[in-house]
Amino acid sequence: MKQMAAKLNKYEVRFYFLTWIIGVLYSMYHVYLAGDYFYTYGDFNYFTDEWIWLGRKHDNYDYEWNIWIEFMKKLAPWIVVQLLISQILKHTKTPKTMIYSWYIIVTSTFLWNFCGFGGILYLLISPCIVCLLTSLQSKKLVYVVHITILVVFQYSSLFSEFMFSYINVDSTTDFLLTLAFFWLQLKGMDCSIDNINNYKHENLIGFFKNIIQCTAYCWYLPNLFFGPHILYHKFIRSVDEPGEKLTLHRIIIHLLNLLRFTFWIFFTKLMFHFVYSTALSHRPHVVEKLNAWAFYGMGYCMGQYFCNKYVVFYGIAGEISRMDGIDAPPPPKCIGRIHLYSDMWKYFDRGLYEFLVRCIYGPISEFNIPFRKFVASFITFVFIYVWHGVHKFVLIWTVLNFLGVMIVTIANSIGNSPLYIKWQQKFLSPRNTRRFNCILATPLLAVSAVSNFYFFGGEIIGNLYMYRLFHDSPMSIFILMFILYCCCQVSTEMKLIEHRKGYNKNCDEFINKKLN
Repeated sequence: MKQMAAKLNKYEVRFYFLTWIIGVLYSMYHVYLAGDYFYTYGDFNYFTDEWIWLGRKHDNYDYEWNIWIEFMKKLAPWIVVQLLISQILKHTKTPKTMIYSWYIIVTSTFLWNFCGFGGILYLLISPCIVCLLTSLQSKKLVYVVHITILVVFQYSSLFSEFMFSYINVDSTTDFLLTLAFFWLQLKGMDCSIDNINNYKHENLIGFFKNIIQCTAYCWYLPNLFFGPHILYHKFIRSVDEPGEKLTLHRIIIHLLNLLRFTFWIFFTKLMFHFVYSTALSHRPHVVEKLNAWAFYGMGYCMGQYFCNKYVVFYGIAGEISRMDGIDAPPPPKCIGRIHLYSDMWKYFDRGLYEFLVRCIYGPISEFNIPFRKFVASFITFVFIYVWHGVHKFVLIWTVLNFLGVMIVTIANSIGNSPLYIKWQQKFLSPRNTRRFNCILATPLLAVSAVSNFYFFGGEIIGNLYMYRLFHDSPMSIFILMFILYCCCQVSTEMKLIEHRKGYNKNCDEFINKKLN
């Protein structure tokens, strides 16, 4: 059993929290000052006048955020109708097939209004492939088919030409359908593997019931376009074995949670008026001249904006799903309190992480081959690369993350070895062990952050951060590392608090049981 970190003196812990918070806020202040560039030179491409009473321009560079916020307004009435009718069906003991059919009806009606019959056919490909692969009962074929589809989509313009030529959509609709298509590949793999394990095509009735279930799962409207991924067996179990009824108390809790995510929408929109990190990331010639506080603060802001975005995306979709009785994963944890690569993957996109462990890493790690965990991790990150997009900056991000996870895995193996434990007990107290571990984790956290800057800002921005991490003045690097060390201590303390309260119990049990 993994030993938890020791508790530190409360004043030392408060010092770490205070230093980390002050460091973040002070660096953000310098990013705010760096935004004066746009007012000095009148460089307001992709800026808008949103809340004019603030007297500031709005950074409008995050196209994904802009598209989703507008799309959410179109989607909301359909979600409300789906939720109301599905609850009526569940509470009147309607046959489960009718509930699955209702999910299909409401999504197909929405798609008809949103992108026409062509869009319905386009997104119907995945459920049809799932049923075909289930009938063939070959898990190897499941992987070959879905990965081939991803590769063809990434390297060929076939799908894009189909959408523009036959479906006749604009660029925004193309973007949204592409997102849905990629999420459907995860759902398709998950669904196919589960159905092969629990084969139900023994007769025509079983075949058609399975088609309805698969299509309802793939087309579940709240997470069709922006996630999070919900495992197939959890979705089916949630519908077939409904939990507690949607009481007034539960409705109030769900509405309060939705209000919390709505707050983050407006808070993020407010910050877009003052902290222009997204716009700066499109101007490398300005970024490379920033002082150290603004430079590294901009990196933090890029990450925090990214985190806020997915807290909102996954948070709203997940909360609506839970209101509907579907067991959806929780929203991401704040990146400002996670310092290990492995924890970032585990607790940021939990739905994706559960899928990877269940469908990619888990099956491969059970093979009787040398270095099976290493091979499983490598293939998992290859899949991550293909699924996220075969661009050079994604490749760099993927490779750095793979190396980071491997380093953490090796470090954990060394840390759990009898020789190291004996040395640790001889020379280090429990508190000094925690301090020593945080010192070791600090440079890894720095590289982890830079790897994500490739993903947030692209190759040029990522290269700037990698260069300056090794070429800035010794004093700048020392201050950076000290603040990151405080972040490691904050992250460790938060894990201790959550362990005492049992917040991560379900996730850890899920991994320990290999998601069976």
